[in-house]
Amino acid sequence: SFEMLEASPYETVKLGTHELWEFRNDETSGMMGMDMAMPHSMHVHGVQFRVIERSVSGRLAGYRGTVNAGFVDEGWKDTVLVMPGERVRVVVRFADYPGLFLYHCHMLEHEDGGMMRNYRVTV
Repeated sequence: SFEMLEASPYETVKLGTHELWEFRNDETSGMMGMDMAMPHSMHVHGVQFRVIERSVSGRLAGYRGTVNAGFVDEGWKDTVLVMPGERVRVVVRFADYPGLFLYHCHMLEHEDGGMMRNYRVTV
């Protein structure tokens, strides 16, 4: 279940800092274990980030052409699409607000299925 009022100590950051976060979409993931890997649109509340690297591995490398570097990854963002078999590294700036925030997959079925976590920004 999802604990709405807590955040892990491993998901606690200091206001005024930057962190490197990595979103990975494991190529073996799938709905109900059916080996149907799906993209995930990862959204982080309360901050902005920059995409600094994308890499893809394994048999799903063919998806690479659907999300290329360039305008897709330019500028500050709060959401990034992570394709099956892909790893996306972002630099997150925690510049504006302390508090408890959420990050999650923006696909409603995934979010409702529990693909969400809290993180905390402390002073």
